[in-house]
Amino acid sequence: MMQGHSLSANLPDETGLGDRFWYWRGASGERYIHTIYQAGLCPPIAGAVFVRVRVQNGQRQALSVGRFEADGSVPFSRENGDEEIHVHLLARGDMAAEHVRHDLACAMSPPAKPAARAALEVRAYTKPVQLDLLAA
Repeated sequence: MMQGHSLSANLPDETGLGDRFWYWRGASGERYIHTIYQAGLCPPIAGAVFVRVRVQNGQRQALSVGRFEADGSVPFSRENGDEEIHVHLLARGDMAAEHVRHDLACAMSPPAKPAARAALEVRAYTKPVQLDLLAA
């Protein structure tokens, strides 16, 4: 599960910046700062990385990670009132934005369980059957 925390975790609460900015941590451990928008108020920002976020009981949960299309269109509904859109605006270019998106998406994927990982690594070994040919 992707982890995040507010900017105010590093700044005094009276700044009010925790209501506007949020850090999300990628699988690499890198932290990426995001601007917080209500789903219906998020402007189209061509190529920017976004995180769809559900807010429940004061907790933020990342739902998905993606990028705005070149024309600013988005693959989510802007009408969902219980969601926020967190937008990362600091990537310098398309490759950097794709790196951020990939790092955050990897952080959202739960790590494989050890037993499942071991099952994938162990290959079934079948001893070849030796046939003795008998001359007739």
